[in-house]
Amino acid sequence: MAADLLGMTEALVRASSWMGLVGWAVMLFQADGAHLFPCGMAGLGRHWQPPLRPLSTGDAWPVSQATLGQEQEGCGATGPYPLPTQAGTAAWMVLPLAKRQGVAVALRPGVTAFRPVEQDFLREAVSLLDRYLPAVERTGRTVEPSPRLRQRSAGVFRLDLADEQVECDEIFARQHALPGPGRYPLADILCRIPPHDLPRIEEILGELRVRPGTFEVAYRLTSDGGGIRHLRAHCTSSRTVNGAVPDVAGEVTDVTTEAQQIGEREALLREQLRRADRMISLAASAASASGTDELAAAACEALAVFGGDALVIAEAHGGRTRVVTTAGYDREHRAALDGLPLSARTPLTDALRDQQAVFTPSHRDLVSAYPHYAATLPRLQRHAWAAIPLPLADPTTPAVCMFSFNRTDAFQPSDQPLLIAGAALLGRALERCRSYDAEHERAVHLQRSLLPAHLPQLPGLRLTASYQPAAPKAHAGGDWYDAFPLPDGRIALTIGDVEGHHTGAAALMGRLRTALRAYAALTPDPAIVLAHTNNMLTAENDADPEHALLATCCFLALDPETGRVDCASAAHPAPLVHTPDDAPVPHFSTGLPLGVFTDTSYPTTSLVLPTGSKLLLYTDGFTDIPGTDPEHAREQLRHMLATTESDGTAHDLHEVASARLTPVPPHDDSALLLAQITGPEPGNRSGEPQ
Repeated sequence: MAADLLGMTEALVRASSWMGLVGWAVMLFQADGAHLFPCGMAGLGRHWQPPLRPLSTGDAWPVSQATLGQEQEGCGATGPYPLPTQAGTAAWMVLPLAKRQGVAVALRPGVTAFRPVEQDFLREAVSLLDRYLPAVERTGRTVEPSPRLRQRSAGVFRLDLADEQVECDEIFARQHALPGPGRYPLADILCRIPPHDLPRIEEILGELRVRPGTFEVAYRLTSDGGGIRHLRAHCTSSRTVNGAVPDVAGEVTDVTTEAQQIGEREALLREQLRRADRMISLAASAASASGTDELAAAACEALAVFGGDALVIAEAHGGRTRVVTTAGYDREHRAALDGLPLSARTPLTDALRDQQAVFTPSHRDLVSAYPHYAATLPRLQRHAWAAIPLPLADPTTPAVCMFSFNRTDAFQPSDQPLLIAGAALLGRALERCRSYDAEHERAVHLQRSLLPAHLPQLPGLRLTASYQPAAPKAHAGGDWYDAFPLPDGRIALTIGDVEGHHTGAAALMGRLRTALRAYAALTPDPAIVLAHTNNMLTAENDADPEHALLATCCFLALDPETGRVDCASAAHPAPLVHTPDDAPVPHFSTGLPLGVFTDTSYPTTSLVLPTGSKLLLYTDGFTDIPGTDPEHAREQLRHMLATTESDGTAHDLHEVASARLTPVPPHDDSALLLAQITGPEPGNRSGEPQ
């Protein structure tokens, strides 16, 4: 996207900012091939810049040695090229450019050498510099215009300012749609001025009446066909003895073609800037994407400026394609792209097999390169494709990104470097996102392994639960639920949330579940169970304040036969209750979170529920949603509770709750535990497997 070598070095500085204050210098061979000269620098302070003079390749400096094709790196007071003594210590790396163009130098002041991962990044950056440097050098050269002759047609006029009459020749008349040469009222010309231009034209005429001299006036006229013509008048006026300006005379040239060319160039520049801005947006989105699906969606959004509305990232596996992720494709289309033999002749497989970009900007180009697609053209949903290899650290598993476009000729040859640059961004982000996906999958397995595998079986009570991990972040959460029998015959229902999203939160969640069960075996009183658990966590936090964690918890003791519920809460959202007659429910009291103060007491709320009542325990992942009022979300949960069927499964429970609260992937993990009092009739029902 850079227009010159300075722009490229500035882009390298921005791209290297994650490593600190890294400056760049590009030193190219002079015409004699024996001297280097700094042709592009950015990000280097005054003391760190290479000297602005030719540097012999025969010298002992690392930049000279690198011209032989061997990269150099170091860290210390001696720099890659001559530096002033007050420069200080710096880490540096010199990388030779391809085709003996010169060398690129990355320099970071300080005592920390470039780490291996940073060196790999610098090599990748210079490989991109190698790819685009020749084109930048060509476009950066100034071509001297040769002498040329061009015919110029000008109309002659004289404007009498006193009676506002225009006397003109045939060319002027033709330019202004007048019948022919002669004398015409000025109004015959002004009537063709676009209405929004008239006020300024009146101001110009006023200035001409009082200011003698030579002027140039640019103005526009509407033609009979409704188009706009651009004209430029060169005119002269003089003042008489009494100080008046009687007339203005001059010639008019039609510059419509030049104006249109300028407009087209400006429109092209605006379009290029807009597309470059989308590439910058793609870089930012790729850097922050969590997971391959989010990366693909960000790339689709960035490439919408080209008309791109779908993409697929695929890799080679066992002689066939394996789809990593898609965006904009339906399930059928994704399945059609998965498992293709690499020997097949398609843009995707050719790019994957040969590791060469394949551009097919139209159906015509597609059939020309792949004649067997001619019969399927009516069924194709897209009109242009670009399949580009992705640069990955592991060359044994090549990968390709294929962009699809919803209009023909969506990209031009000049756009291909932008698409290649976009694919390079995706390649660098893909490996990180795939590690996110793998970590997220492990985190979900960890979280689910800490939740109960089955809910207990109890006459007169039906239990259903659901847990949903946080989709965007690859970390374990701290939400949990549990249900287990109490010594006095009742059943305990618990739900809670440990702060944070990391393995420490998940580990603490497992310990709290175990502690609640252990304390409940000693006493079934919910308030006492929470008090003991709070003392345990507070002691842990006091012993290790740097890793202290808090948790919220709601503990219920429910007797299915009588419908009696005793509830204690440690700063957790109160359970939602629905009775068959929709009777009002008392307010549930709450105490401090677990882990704040030792010997905290927790109030107990008691009530008796009739047969057919439902209790819903939930975590704030369903209510504390960005852009949503928590109370409104709780009302939606209440409505969901009232309309949930008594035989609903865990999947139905979560699907209903998710659809009512938010259509987007959740920002936080969430848990639901639903208890339905079905009555004292005998018979056990198995709980829902989780």
